[in-house]
Amino acid sequence: MIFDTSYSDRETTRKIDNALGLPYSWKERWKMGGIGSKRMTIHGISEEYKEYMNADHYISSANIELRPKGIILHFRHKLQAYSWIMPYNSLSIEFDRILTLRSRDRFITFNDPGNQRFIERMIARSK
Repeated sequence: MIFDTSYSDRETTRKIDNALGLPYSWKERWKMGGIGSKRMTIHGISEEYKEYMNADHYISSANIELRPKGIILHFRHKLQAYSWIMPYNSLSIEFDRILTLRSRDRFITFNDPGNQRFIERMIARSK
């Protein structure tokens, strides 16, 4: 599910927190070695979500935030900010040279993400 997070909205925050759990505390983030990925270039996305991505002649990128019950994929389109929530119980992670995240018959792929340690941490949490 994708939410428009351009502006702070209590209802949207509540829905995200209910689905994925509250954000980690500062102390937990420190112990985990961080909860966010570096920016990664998007290679492909499900047809249903292409409207949220930049036009083909722009480079689209996103980053991932870990939550107790899933991940949030943050990206921008024009002046809007979006958050795609993916609960661990519906998340499939494939990683070789390309990172592929699948959730509820939707997918997104990233070219050589270069976040090896973060991706390993994300895979370990999803099991």
